Amino acid sequence: MAITIAAIIVIILGCIFYKKKSSSTEPTNRQDALIEKNAATLLDLQESDRFWGVYIHFDNEALCCKNVVALHRKQLSKKTALQLPLKDCDKSLCRCRYVGIVEKRHKTRREVNDRRDEIRYEEKNDRRLGNERRSGIWVHHDE
Repeated sequence: MAITIAAIIVIILGCIFYKKKSSSTEPTNRQDALIEKNAATLLDLQESDRFWGVYIHFDNEALCCKNVVALHRKQLSKKTALQLPLKDCDKSLCRCRYVGIVEKRHKTRREVNDRRDEIRYEEKNDRRLGNERRSGIWVHHDE
């Protein structure tokens, strides 16, 4: 009987120790979870060739700091985007997130260079040479 109770206590202590050990790598609160999620999202957007930039989006302006509100919907380069929450964020829970801006430019459609290499000169005289007939132009008007 005593051996059974000791075995149960050892199993319970082992479970508690295992649970504490495995939870130490997980975020401790919701803010840490959001920070990790935002960092992973930004990294995914930066590594993707589909997006050329990002912008900050939020659902409720009252839940965001004034610096993020100033950057709302501003287009930022993927390389210059900062981690969310910003360093001077005064909110206890940052709900801001990055949204990718899709690259709309595609490869060039022109297969060959069809521009003229040489300047083309006409042999005959330009038919536009001569006196101007417009009344607003006073060159050669007295002749």
